[in-house]
Amino acid sequence: MVNLRLKTDNGEIAEYHSGQKILDDLYLNMDKTEIDENLQNFNIDFEVIPNQVAINTTLRDKVAIVSIIVSEDRKYQYLVGPDLNLEQFEKLDQSQMPEMIKGQVREAFQLIQSK
Repeated sequence: MVNLRLKTDNGEIAEYHSGQKILDDLYLNMDKTEIDENLQNFNIDFEVIPNQVAINTTLRDKVAIVSIIVSEDRKYQYLVGPDLNLEQFEKLDQSQMPEMIKGQVREAFQLIQSK
């Protein structure tokens, strides 16, 4: 696990719990407590509707944070960096990353590039 320091909305630096590395500049965190801390530290707020998957993509510094909440006990968070190798990323198969998630990560990467 790599813990990064990122700038918050108000310009302060806070620790981001990145979880496990999937590729260079792509991390996955599945620890509910760490994700909750990240959501709080980086003011990531979105409405969770019962029985629906909630997804939020937030830009911070030069990275994007993709938060996915399936239920209170099932949360996932991807950190996408500007140097993600798309060729390697596209080679990830369904068992490593479902296509729906890949789409979210692609969008997050495009947001970073357009910034």
